Amino acid sequence: MAKVQKYFEKFHAAIRVDYDMSETLREKRDRILNRIRDHLKKHGRPGFKELLQGSYKMKTGVIPVPGLEYDIDVGLRFGITEKDHDADTVRGWVFEAVDGHTEDVKSKGPCIRVTYADGYHVDLVVYAWWTDALGVEQFRLAHDSGGWRPANPPGLLEHVDNARAQYDGTQDNETKTDQFRRCVRYLRRWDDVAMPKECSAKPSGLAYVLLGIQKLRPARFFNGDADDRTALKALSDSAANTFGRLVATKPTPEYEDMFRRLSDEEMTAIKDRFRKLSDALRDADQEPDPVKACKLLRELFGPDFPVPAPEDTGKKTFGPAILTSSSSA
Repeated sequence: MAKVQKYFEKFHAAIRVDYDMSETLREKRDRILNRIRDHLKKHGRPGFKELLQGSYKMKTGVIPVPGLEYDIDVGLRFGITEKDHDADTVRGWVFEAVDGHTEDVKSKGPCIRVTYADGYHVDLVVYAWWTDALGVEQFRLAHDSGGWRPANPPGLLEHVDNARAQYDGTQDNETKTDQFRRCVRYLRRWDDVAMPKECSAKPSGLAYVLLGIQKLRPARFFNGDADDRTALKALSDSAANTFGRLVATKPTPEYEDMFRRLSDEEMTAIKDRFRKLSDALRDADQEPDPVKACKLLRELFGPDFPVPAPEDTGKKTFGPAILTSSSSA
């Protein structure tokens, strides 16, 4: 069997990204937040406190492939109750502040999206935020339809952190990242390579985080080291063999299924892709040559998955036998 764990870890190091790593991400985020703060202050409106959320806060973000954008997700917590101002009004304050910041600003479902021409977009999620009479922190999300909706973004982050507890001790040496976060990043890049565009058939990053919580389990070699291939293989098998649709329900209001936007045909297609991923992970395990094993994996994970040079693996590659002209018939 080929040993591919170190190549998975090199792959993870090549594709990962979060706020701590990227000055550009922080700069895009801070510039737009300062613009909103200045605008609100100028017009005598309530201020907000930022709430980092999404894949960069969860540290499951990946560098986008060509055709996709960096997706920066920031919550704006306004210190108001849902009765102080209606949702459209508060969204309007934010939209007014960012309108014209770039050529592409849109009100989009749960967020206001500001898109930059150089391959970034910032999703601004507006919340009313207060503590009720029982001392419970309350959040209401300002959606572009339906007004204020119940939400609990800190509860979602806590749910993910709690799920990661069982992966303690699976950190890699280079990035100090646990197996859960590594495997979610593998899945996200696998999906991006297969579907390098935003569309209804493409699950969100959160869908893969929740699917990982549901189906991923820690996997180790006999010596205790993390075995990412086996962990990913078990998840792929489970996803491919799920009866009916894949379902990954958000554990906080609105409790939505993060795969619900996929049609039945699109759901069949993604389960078929999980089956192909499982087959490739099995074949890579059975292949004795690390070079060939990594080439199999590169077909699904893309060109950032490393393929070692034959001389670096201790394996010799033999070509077919060649008959010389002096050989007898």
